[in-house]
Amino acid sequence: MMIRSRYRRNNKLLALLLALSLTSISGIATAQILHRFGQSIQPIFEGFEKNTDGSFTMWFGYLNRNYDELPNVPIGANNAFLAADGVTDAGPVREDLVLDDPGAADRGQPTFFYPRRQQFVFGVQVPMDFVGKELVWHLTHNGETHTAVGTLEQGNIWSVDEGVWSANRGRGVGGRTGLVYVNQPPTVRMVGVEGQLYTTVGRPVTLRTFASDDGLPGARENPRRRPQQDPLPNDLPVVGGGLGRNSPKSQGIINYTAADETGLAITWIKYRGPGQVQFDSAVTSLVASGEEAVVSASFSQSGTYVLRAYADDGAFTRSSDVTVVVQ
Repeated sequence: MMIRSRYRRNNKLLALLLALSLTSISGIATAQILHRFGQSIQPIFEGFEKNTDGSFTMWFGYLNRNYDELPNVPIGANNAFLAADGVTDAGPVREDLVLDDPGAADRGQPTFFYPRRQQFVFGVQVPMDFVGKELVWHLTHNGETHTAVGTLEQGNIWSVDEGVWSANRGRGVGGRTGLVYVNQPPTVRMVGVEGQLYTTVGRPVTLRTFASDDGLPGARENPRRRPQQDPLPNDLPVVGGGLGRNSPKSQGIINYTAADETGLAITWIKYRGPGQVQFDSAVTSLVASGEEAVVSASFSQSGTYVLRAYADDGAFTRSSDVTVVVQ
């Protein structure tokens, strides 16, 4: 009887341990679920830079929690900014506050969202007297509203310099002379564009950009190889299911470091627009500063698009936009 009793107790103990083990595994599996569709977008305040004229540039990015879904969220009640004095509540903003001032709602934010974490996507310039105020980006998708609150307070925390840019882009924090970073951001502008461009579905439009840089931080000694894969619209890292799917950094498209080989590159993306955009070469490494990059873009459907060219020196990015009306 004693043996049987001990046997029963051992069985109960084994069953309990098995149940705890399965519960633990289930919890880990739940935490690691990769959502392809149906999730929200979290806008993110990256920090601010002080400009030479005394104004500030507030930088924003986002986390699209989906691995495959590419949302289009037009400017309006679901994608808007609100400038506020002393506002500390980051909850949903009243629609009338946004819609009564369309200029404040549109601060140049994207309406097309790539998967996962995209850093330093756009900057909003604010005057030097903006201290004490807030710039709040409200974004609603898949039934959830999230906000990012930009502020100039606590400058040591939110101030960003080359070290912050470089560290976030995987280059470390080198490049200083003493306690000062000497690298200057690249410059980029469109060539031969006055106003909007016009084309039709199926007819490519040619885009020319000029970029220059100070040569810093320069090319990597051991450039990272871009993953070999089947081409996708925009010819950028695989969306969903591909190499590095679990790594937010490997999902970076807007700030994909394209300057590894030569130290300066142009990356084209669709920033706003209803349909797909196909670039013949979305990433172009420039051999020298002051060189022009030429690409063509075609569109899957009619509408108004904003295409953005990022000049990338491996640490900083700066951008230039062109509007294309597709008929």
